[in-house]
Amino acid sequence: RVRIQTIARKLGYAPDPYLAGLSAYRKTQRPANFQATLAWLSNYAPGESWRDFPAFRGYFEGATDRARELGYRLEEFRLHTPGMTCNRMENILAARNVGGILVAPQPRSDTKLQFRFDRFSAVTFGYTLAEPQLHVTTWHTFRSMETAFRRLIALGYRRPGLAIAVESDRRADRHWSAAFWTEQQGLPAECRVPLLLGQPLERSSFLPWFKQHRPDVVVAIWPEVLAWLVEAGVTVPEAVGLALLTVPDSGVLYSGIWENPHMIGAKAVEFLVDLTHRTERGCPQVPLTMLVGGTWVDGKTVKPQTPAKAV
Repeated sequence: RVRIQTIARKLGYAPDPYLAGLSAYRKTQRPANFQATLAWLSNYAPGESWRDFPAFRGYFEGATDRARELGYRLEEFRLHTPGMTCNRMENILAARNVGGILVAPQPRSDTKLQFRFDRFSAVTFGYTLAEPQLHVTTWHTFRSMETAFRRLIALGYRRPGLAIAVESDRRADRHWSAAFWTEQQGLPAECRVPLLLGQPLERSSFLPWFKQHRPDVVVAIWPEVLAWLVEAGVTVPEAVGLALLTVPDSGVLYSGIWENPHMIGAKAVEFLVDLTHRTERGCPQVPLTMLVGGTWVDGKTVKPQTPAKAV
């Protein structure tokens, strides 16, 4: 096959785009028969689970559905089981003839794995896996912050304040703080609320920051912030707005960014299947990143401001 491909390139052969399109259409428009298993490789210790996070569950569900449509089964393999090592897991996957691996989001940022991907095609989610560097499918965190900030300004808010944990910012490769700070520079100096980057973000640090700087809308990640405000006697959205950067309910209650997690999972599988078809294995020399945009959802925790309060 390689010899024929080499000769074809020398002769200047190019595939017929219409036939290639027909082939892709047939693969995606009709159910495929089962072909093989793809691995969902989890690195969570006992007592922890990626399933505790709604977005990560969405990744898995979207990936499972898309894999099934393409003729694959997605199966979870856990590194932290009794007696398991990276070397043993590599041999298990190879013996099972698993050629493609989706590396689940890591429990913490800057994670390094001793797993060798030489025999596998692999795609990971987000920026939490520092080493080895693999192809990535994730949501566009920088653009999502821009979207949230600009929507809040358009609603008439004057003093947005960002309150997130340092670890949350690191998991997004510091895109949250970078995008917020960049957008904030377009506001008058008196409207620039200092960022709260908690270590971690807790009620005891959040409420003093809120009372001192009085943002008219809080941008956060975790829903617990709503409970902290309510317990302090602050009405939401009447007295202050709250926008989450990853809403857990697609906008039923919380206003903010819907991560589109099912699409992220589906695109990761498509990326991985393409790699396996091309037999691209191991860590890439040039890792590629596929970004999926987040979607603003109105929810019920922000509201349009009166003209007197608007910028």
